[in-house]
Parts: sequence; structure tokens; C-alpha cells
Amino acid sequence: MFRSVTPQEFQNAIADGPASPAFHEQFLRFVSFEDLMDVEAVVYDGDLRVSGSFRAPGLCTLIVGNLDVEDVVDLQSHFDQGGLFIVLGNVTCRHFISEYGLTGFIDGDLVAQDSIVADFSDSGLSVIGTLRTRLFIGCDIGAYVGAGAAMDYGVGYCTPIGDDVAPVIRPLHDESATARIVVPPANTEGYMFNGEQFVDLIRAGQPIFK
Repeated sequence: MFRSVTPQEFQNAIADGPASPAFHEQFLRFVSFEDLMDVEAVVYDGDLRVSGSFRAPGLCTLIVGNLDVEDVVDLQSHFDQGGLFIVLGNVTCRHFISEYGLTGFIDGDLVAQDSIVADFSDSGLSVIGTLRTRLFIGCDIGAYVGAGAAMDYGVGYCTPIGDDVAPVIRPLHDESATARIVVPPANTEGYMFNGEQFVDLIRAGQPIFK
């Protein structure tokens, strides 16, 4: 069960948890708790398995363990936008949907069988382990990865953590190839796809691949 905590208790749970040194280094680069003092914060201790889909129950959500979700990890919720989502472990799911203004940290691997939709303005996603998925949508947002990324199709890229000279990691197949295998039609200007084209289909349980 998730427990409601104060901002200080939330910080303490992160500091006392099993987070790696790489997580703490990356976390301090992006997060200032001065901006999060009066918000709803919740913590779950231990591994969490979810049948169906999962939505973060707090504006600031911390899971001290692995998160295994049968269908969708959907971080777009009644909080409108923003927030902090942290998993001190691995995340496995079918689809992973980020949120406008949300900062996400996974101190392990993120394995989403079908898709990761990450391209929402002012958001950020850091995966200390490996990111793996069939479809990655990260137009000009992308994700930071510590142990690499494997993406079959998509738009955007992932950036290696802590290596300023390493090349970014792009999907194996480019936008044109992606356009041939997904349901949403390609845009005619700018990036051929954006996250909103996939979110409604995923939530409705409809296919995103032809």
C-alpha cells in the first residue's frame, strides 16, 4: 500500500533506499526539493505488481522496489501536469506514458514491450540501467540512459548519461520505416509523430501497430 508522506519523509526515503550512486548523481542534476515542498507525496516500500494498468497515485511518487505492470504505466493523471516519479528498481510494462513537466527516474531497467511515449514538453526521463522497447516516441525530449538503449522503431533519441562525447542512441528503424508500421498517420511538418497521437489509442486499448 502507498503511504502518504511529508516532503522531508519523501527525501529521507530516497536517501535511505537502495538507490545507486549513479542515480543520486543524476537525481541531483535535475531535482530541487525547494520546488516540491507543499505537494502530495507517496511512497511504496517493496516490489509492486499490477494487473492491468497503473497510474501514479501522488504528484510525487516513489516506489522502493521493482514495478511490474501488466499493461500501461500512465503518468498522466488528475494532477494536470508536472510532478516526480521515481522507481528504485526495474520497470516492466507493455506501454509507458510520461507527462508534461514530469521528471522520471528509474534506477534500473525500463522494459516496455510495445512503446515508450516520452515527448512531453518540460519533461525528463532518466533510466540508470537499460531502456528497451519496440516503439520510442521522444521528439526533442528523449531520455537519458546509463547502460544503453534498444529501440526498434520511433522518433527522437536517448542520450548516454555521463559521457558528453558518446553519440546519441537512435531507434534501429527511422521515421519513414516507423510510419509504415504504426496506426496514427504521419504529420506533414516537423517530426512525423508526437506522443499525443498514441496516448488515446493506448488508453482505449486499441492497437498502435498495423
